[in-house]
Amino acid sequence: MSSLALDYRYQPRDPARRLQGIVLVVALHAFLGYALVSGMARKGLNFIKKPLEAVVIQEVIIPPPPPPPPKEIQPRDLTVPRDNAPPPQIQQEVQPPPVVKAVELPLRDPTQPISANTVVIAAPSPVDNTKAIAASMESEYAAKLRAMLNSTKRYPTGRAASQQRPQGKVKVWFTLNRAGTLLDAGILESSNSNLLDDAAIATVRRGVYPAFPHETWVGQEQHKFSAEIEFTPPSS
Repeated sequence: MSSLALDYRYQPRDPARRLQGIVLVVALHAFLGYALVSGMARKGLNFIKKPLEAVVIQEVIIPPPPPPPPKEIQPRDLTVPRDNAPPPQIQQEVQPPPVVKAVELPLRDPTQPISANTVVIAAPSPVDNTKAIAASMESEYAAKLRAMLNSTKRYPTGRAASQQRPQGKVKVWFTLNRAGTLLDAGILESSNSNLLDDAAIATVRRGVYPAFPHETWVGQEQHKFSAEIEFTPPSS
């Protein structure tokens, strides 16, 4: 085994390397001096001492895009095309009315029984004819009474009548018995003039009335009538 021999003998240093070291040290001192003078070192220390600012990162939620606008639906033309030709006219066949022939039927024997197929036409009842005749006669009698009262009326006389000269209609009522005798009378609708109302009552009491016809108001001993009497002042 060979042994490693170390040579600890003094070797002289290289003057070029020594000069480089001196130049490097001088340059470093010069830079430090310039830094102290210009304040660069102070800014560097402040930058080192300044705490790091916390940067807050906030999540930004991007809203979804708006939905597209609905498409406008064009209305469909539902009109039915019409022809220029007029609609067909439907002619309805009109049937002529049936002709009814009068057939004279023989008189039925009352002694023969009526069969199920026999149609019996009833003759008008004599009672109905009597009522119709009585109603007609009653209307004629009442009309005669009204005509008689209007023909016998007298316009009121006196100083008050000549000064006021009233005009109007008075509706009166009066009751007669079957012999035509006046039993009672009164005013139904006044003319708003006492002179005309009194003249109307005087006209009713002055009248002469005929007796009831035998067929009228059967079963009644007396009957109440009404009449309207109109008064007009005479021309001067």
